[in-house]
Amino acid sequence: MPPSGRRGGASGGRLGLLLLALALALGPLGPAAGLSTCKTIDLELVKRKRIEAIRGQILSKLRLASPPQGEAGPGGPAEGEGPGGEGGDGVPGPLPEAVLALYNSTRDLLGELSRSRDRDRDRADTEYYAKEVTRIVMLNANDDSYSRYPKVPHSLYFIFNGSAVRESVPDAALLSRAELRLLRLKSQAGGGEQHVELYQKYGNGSWRYLSSRFVQPSADEDWLSFDVTEVVQRWIKNPEEEEVFRLSAHCSCEGPPPTLEVEIDGFTKLRGDLASVQSKNQRSPFLLLMATPAERAQHLQSSRRRRDLGKDYCFSTPEEKNCCVRPLYIDFRKDLGWKWIHEPKGYHANFCLGPCPYIWSLDTQYSRVLALYNQHNPGASAAPCCVPQTLDPLTIIYHVGRKPKVEQLTNMVVRSCKCS
Repeated sequence: MPPSGRRGGASGGRLGLLLLALALALGPLGPAAGLSTCKTIDLELVKRKRIEAIRGQILSKLRLASPPQGEAGPGGPAEGEGPGGEGGDGVPGPLPEAVLALYNSTRDLLGELSRSRDRDRDRADTEYYAKEVTRIVMLNANDDSYSRYPKVPHSLYFIFNGSAVRESVPDAALLSRAELRLLRLKSQAGGGEQHVELYQKYGNGSWRYLSSRFVQPSADEDWLSFDVTEVVQRWIKNPEEEEVFRLSAHCSCEGPPPTLEVEIDGFTKLRGDLASVQSKNQRSPFLLLMATPAERAQHLQSSRRRRDLGKDYCFSTPEEKNCCVRPLYIDFRKDLGWKWIHEPKGYHANFCLGPCPYIWSLDTQYSRVLALYNQHNPGASAAPCCVPQTLDPLTIIYHVGRKPKVEQLTNMVVRSCKCS
């Protein structure tokens, strides 16, 4: 072909690419739920690879070159195991109670820490948004509700309108913080430090201790503040709860209850054993509620659902095809051929699987470029893939010889996944 023909062909190719790019830029926008450059993988192959990875992971974390007692592979007998299986010289008999107690307490502690991390993560998400602040003043003493509580010199009662609380914060998940605020009046001359305690009224008539503090004598007024977030959240969830607090002088139970010397604004100390609420114009005790407005929370919950690819969602939605946690139980004996791990007999290791879809919009047009790039470069990995986000530890009891050991193995249980 003449040189001019070659130039014409090259120019035509460049023009075609430009037209293709223009068509992509101007084309209709919409979701591409199935688009992902992660290659489709056989499910059974993924499980086998995960099992083998865990085999190496456990040995590596325990710094073992091979399983203790020279065990064979899956299905093979362990070294030292007699014809009767475990009845021979293999794994020792029942574990000492002290070892089992240590194992159980460690496992329970790790579970509590995991739940605490989940709460902290949700709290961090919620804290990002501005909070709406509401002030709920306690009920006036003329309300009939106070007639159920004795007027005694060692305690003050604070009753709140639960309906007003629930109207201000309709969902307990929206409540970020709740404080009980009490204005302490200046102390009388010659007064001393006093230990006071705050209680919450339970529906069965009992009182639950919440908090305490030592109140120093002061020539100035100052605020006493108590964190009652969990209590108010229970009020919102359960309208049957009694919305009552009690502030009492600490009692050593060795004699009659001492008089509550701390004076709270909104109350007038009377002679004898009476304490009554004064007029509404005074600075009565109140609840200060800080909550995420419902319209912001709706966006937060929507984004949390999109982000949360954890067990609760994925296991309850087996039809989910995109990136999610997939269940995988590993039996140490059947899957790994191991008898040297005494507890647990197996565990839910789980794994991440599923495509990571692109969401096409005006601000994510680069995804089309990446798709074209991967089409011409199939070996590349320019698109996000489904990988673990949250991993929990695993507690095991294993034997070295006949000596049982309790160990914590980090990052062994996949709890949630992400596209990365």
